[in-house]
Amino acid sequence: MSTTDQAAPAADTTKSVPGYVIYQRVLAERTSYALAAAGMAIGPQLDDSAWSYLASGGIGLGTLAWLYAKAKDPDQGLAVLTRAQRAIPFLTAAGTYVANLITPGFNWWEVVAPAAWASLMGWMAPLTRSADLVLELTDHQPQAGPARELTYTEFLAAKWQQATGDGTRLVSITPFRADRPDFEAVVVAQAGKAVPTFTDVQLAAAFDFPVGTAKLRPVQGSGPGRMRLVARPTSEDVEAVAEGIRGLWESAVAAPGKAAPGVDLIDYRAEPHRIVLLVASAPGKEIHLPHTAICSAFSIDDPSRLVIETDGIRQGVVSIYKTNPLMKVRKATVEDLTMDSKGRITIGICHDGKPARMRLWDPSQGALRGITAGVTGAGKSVLQNLILAAEKRSGVVSWVGDVQGGMSLPEAEGRVDWFAKGPVETLFMLTAAHAVMKYRERISNEMGRGDFALNRPWPLINITLDEINRLLSHPDEAMRKATAYLIADIQKTGRKVGIGIRLAVQSLHLKDLGDDDAIRQQGKVGALFLMRTASSSTKEMGLDGIAPAGFQMENIPARIYENGQIEALFSGADDEDGESTAGMAYMFLDGRAKFMRTFFAEKVDGVYPDLIALYGEEPANGLTAGEAAAAQAGAAIYGMRHSNPYADCDTLAQAMAKTPGSEPMAGPPVPAAPDTDGDDAETPAPFGTPFGIPFGDSGPDVGEEPGLQDQILNLLTDGPKHLKELRAALPGFQPSSVSNACSQLKAKGLAKTLKRAVWQLADS
Repeated sequence: MSTTDQAAPAADTTKSVPGYVIYQRVLAERTSYALAAAGMAIGPQLDDSAWSYLASGGIGLGTLAWLYAKAKDPDQGLAVLTRAQRAIPFLTAAGTYVANLITPGFNWWEVVAPAAWASLMGWMAPLTRSADLVLELTDHQPQAGPARELTYTEFLAAKWQQATGDGTRLVSITPFRADRPDFEAVVVAQAGKAVPTFTDVQLAAAFDFPVGTAKLRPVQGSGPGRMRLVARPTSEDVEAVAEGIRGLWESAVAAPGKAAPGVDLIDYRAEPHRIVLLVASAPGKEIHLPHTAICSAFSIDDPSRLVIETDGIRQGVVSIYKTNPLMKVRKATVEDLTMDSKGRITIGICHDGKPARMRLWDPSQGALRGITAGVTGAGKSVLQNLILAAEKRSGVVSWVGDVQGGMSLPEAEGRVDWFAKGPVETLFMLTAAHAVMKYRERISNEMGRGDFALNRPWPLINITLDEINRLLSHPDEAMRKATAYLIADIQKTGRKVGIGIRLAVQSLHLKDLGDDDAIRQQGKVGALFLMRTASSSTKEMGLDGIAPAGFQMENIPARIYENGQIEALFSGADDEDGESTAGMAYMFLDGRAKFMRTFFAEKVDGVYPDLIALYGEEPANGLTAGEAAAAQAGAAIYGMRHSNPYADCDTLAQAMAKTPGSEPMAGPPVPAAPDTDGDDAETPAPFGTPFGIPFGDSGPDVGEEPGLQDQILNLLTDGPKHLKELRAALPGFQPSSVSNACSQLKAKGLAKTLKRAVWQLADS
C-alpha cells in the first residue's frame, strides 16, 4: 500500500476509521477499474448494439447533469471539487468507451486506452479519497484540529506508538522504495532507558507484516537507547544475508585449514542481487583466494556466480550473485562500436553491469596486440566480428586471415579490406603486411618520426588471424617458420607504425602456438580474452605473467542453469535446457581480470545477421597508394586479394608449383591513387624471394639474432640450464629472443628440453 493509500484528503465532514478499512476500499475500487477496463476493451469489438451507445452515453450525460446540478447550488462552496473528483471515473470511462465504439475496425489504442485509464484511476482512487475518511489513531483519542492527509512515515510512527505504548518513538523513517511498504527507521527509547527487547512476533504485529520480516539491529556508534529497525515484508533482507555470509566467511573460509586461512572479511556491501565482500590477507602475506574452494564453502555449484578480483598484493573483492549476472545480455548498437577519443569501443557487459571496453589502439602506445583463446562454441567468432565491425565504423583498415578456409568468420568477407581464406593466402597476407610495415618504417625514419599518429598520414591497420594455430603448427615447415617469423616481427615492431595484430586460438598452450613462446608473450602484452577453454589452471592456460597475483578461476562451463547444474541433473533437466555461456570471458587489461560477456548475437542459417548489419553498407577502409604499392611488391597477390586463385592451396609447395621459377607471382596492377603519404618513389620488395621472406636454407634462421644461438650453445656445454638461467646469463638480449633462439636450436637438432623450460645439448 503506497503512502497516498494510507491517508484521506481534508473534508468538511470526516469519518475516523481503522487503516485496514481504507485499504479494503482502495482495493475494491481498483478491482472495479480493472474489470471496467476489460469491458471497455472487449465491448466495442462485439456486434454493434444501440444499447452500448445508450448505456455509455447515458452514463456520461447523467454524470454531467448530476455535476451541473451540484455546481448550481450556492451552498455547496468548495464541496463542488469533491463532487467533480467523484465524477472523474464515470466521465473518462464513458468518453473512452464511446471513442472505441465510433472507431471502425480494431486499433491498438483501443486496448491501450482502457489499460491506461484503469492505471490512472487506480493510482488516484478518486472515490475513496473523496469519501472523507480519516485514519483512526487510537480508540479513545479523537483527532484534534482539522483533518489532514497523513504521510506514510507519519502513519508508521502512529502505528508504532499505538502498538507499543512504552514511550519509545520511531524516527528517521526511510522507505526503501516508493511503491513498496519496506522501510528502515530508528527506535529511540526514553532518556536514560534502553530500547526494550522485542520478539519477531511483536515487531511483525506492530505493522501487520509477516513474522520474521522486521528486525532490530544495533546502531553503529550508539548505545542501547537507540536501535535500528529494518522491515522488509515484500523483498529479501539482503543485509541479513550479508551478515550470514560474514559468519560463514569467518568459519568456512578464513579459519585455519579452510579455503583461504588468514584472509579476513574487512567490509561488505549488500545489493539486491549481489553481496560484495572486501577481503584482505594479513600484513606481509600475499592474498590467495582459491575459486573452487570458496565456491564449495558457500555451496555454489555454478562457478560463474562467484567473481574474484584482487590487487595482486593483499586485498581483494569477492562478488557473490544470486544467479549468474550474465545470463542475458543485450545486442550491440552502432554507438557501442564507434571508437572514442581514447581508442575504446564497448564489446559487452561486465559482471557488475559496467560496460566492457577494449581499445582498438592506444594514443600513447600506438597499435595493439592481443590474443583470444577459446574452444569451438565459446564465442570467439562473435567477439571478432564485433571488433571488426567497430574497426570498419571507426576508419580502421582490417585484414582478416581465416585459416579455416573462411568458415570461422564468413560475416567479414566482403566487408574488410582483405579477407584471406586458408593457410596459404593468410601467409601471403602476412607477407604483404610485413612489407607495408617496412615501408612505413622507412618513411617514418625519413620524416624523423618515432611514433604512430592516427590518420597522419596513414590509417591504423589491424590484422586478425583466426584459427592461427592451424598455420603455426602446419606440417609444411617453410610455412610454419615463415608464419612464426612474420607474426613475431609484426608483434614486436608494428606498434610504432600503426599495425596491430590479434590472434584467435583454441587455447594458450604452446603447442597451439607452434611451440613459439615469443608469440604468446608478445600477444599477452595487449588485450587477452580467455573464454571457455579445455583447461582450468591458470598456469596451463599460459596466464603466468598476466593474471594478477593470487588470481584463481574455474573454467567457464558450456551451459549454466538458473537453479544450478546439480539441481538440473537431479531433476533430470535436458542438457539443452541450460543457457549457453558463449561470449562469457575473462578480459585481461591493465593488470586486471574482468569477468564479462560479449553482446548477444543470434545465428541464422550459419551466419549472424545482426553482426552483418553492424558492419554497415559503406566500402571497407583501404590503404594509401604508397602502402598498396608496398603490399603488392611484398606479395603480388594483394592486387587480386578478392579473387585469389591460391586460396584453395593447403601448402606452400602447391602455391610454388603454380608460380613460374622464382619470380614473384603475377597479379593485376594496383589502381593508381593520390600519394597521400608523401612518397612518390616506387616501393621495392623488402626481400628477394617470391614470397617476401627467407625460406628453408635461403637465408638466416627465422628469429635468429647474430651470435645469440652460439652463446646459448656455449652455456649448455656446462650442462642443462633453465630458461631463466639462460636469460640471466644473456642480459644483452630480450627474454623473448632467448626463448625463440632455444626453439630454433631445437628445430635444428642442436638442443632439446630435459623437462619444461630446462634445455640441454641434443647429444647430451
